[in-house]
Amino acid sequence: VQYFGVSTFTTGIFRVWFGMNDATAAAQLAALLLLFVLTLLVLERLSRRQARFHHTGQRTQRPPRLPISGRWRWLASGVCLTPLLLGFLIPAGQLIVWTWRTAPQMVDDRFLALVGNSLGLAGGAALLILLLALLLGYGQRLRPYPAVRAAVRSAGLGYAAPGAVLAIGVMLPFAAIDRSVDHWAREWFGLSTGLLLSGTLFALLFAYCTRFLPVALHSVEAGLTRIRPSMDDAARALGAQPRGVLWRVHIPILRGSLLTALLLVFVDVLKELPATLILRPFNFNTLAVRTYELASDERLADSASFALAIVLAGIGPVILLSRAISRARPGHDALS
Repeated sequence: VQYFGVSTFTTGIFRVWFGMNDATAAAQLAALLLLFVLTLLVLERLSRRQARFHHTGQRTQRPPRLPISGRWRWLASGVCLTPLLLGFLIPAGQLIVWTWRTAPQMVDDRFLALVGNSLGLAGGAALLILLLALLLGYGQRLRPYPAVRAAVRSAGLGYAAPGAVLAIGVMLPFAAIDRSVDHWAREWFGLSTGLLLSGTLFALLFAYCTRFLPVALHSVEAGLTRIRPSMDDAARALGAQPRGVLWRVHIPILRGSLLTALLLVFVDVLKELPATLILRPFNFNTLAVRTYELASDERLADSASFALAIVLAGIGPVILLSRAISRARPGHDALS
């Protein structure tokens, strides 16, 4: 959005914070945008009122095939291929051409370090978020009280807010805590503690958990709804504790849902830019951040290697997800 010169709330937050160095005004803009998002969520909840939706069976019916012949067949194929052509093949082809020209200058040890940073950060965040989603989903299954359900739903609100808004919401309180701890340490011990929370990987992982927890949580909850409560009752009747039921009964059944959640979060974290750009530690870069920096300097050809690396790292999980979804369709084995 910033590259194409479109003025939005998110780009305004970046300009106010980084251009004018005014964190207070940036926080006010972020709060206003967050209020708008919360209003939309409340209106959506009120529009559904007491409506509830349930699965009527293990799988939907296979839709009927509509035979197409002659020129309509080619027209239908062209319409279906157009999104793939414009959304992936042409951009990826241009990235490949630019990478071929600039790779000797751009692909070096620093490039490999960025790949390692991106994959390590995405993998670690995905595992952490998956663990939190599993604990929340299973806790809600064990204690389906209104307060527990409300708490789990509130944990899923972060995905509706832009990454820049969440980054500001994490940075400001963490920075205040760091200043308080540093002031206390200087006063009592005569030493500086530095940045304990803000400007560290902890703050970045915290923002990722807030941002992408709903992605994993929805997948885990969908898998848990397909496990009948009678299976839990049978395991508990045989003497299994809740932890044993989760480990021996639920996790083997939820393999597909857990893999789906892990891959979705991995891809999202890999390409996340606003939160990473604001919260990353000093001298810590990722492929997405480096791509943004080069593109902002109008060095599009030089940024192609980093952008293509993101595409290649994310296309594997996307292919696995596509195959898993295909197997879960009518006539195939279930995903989980």
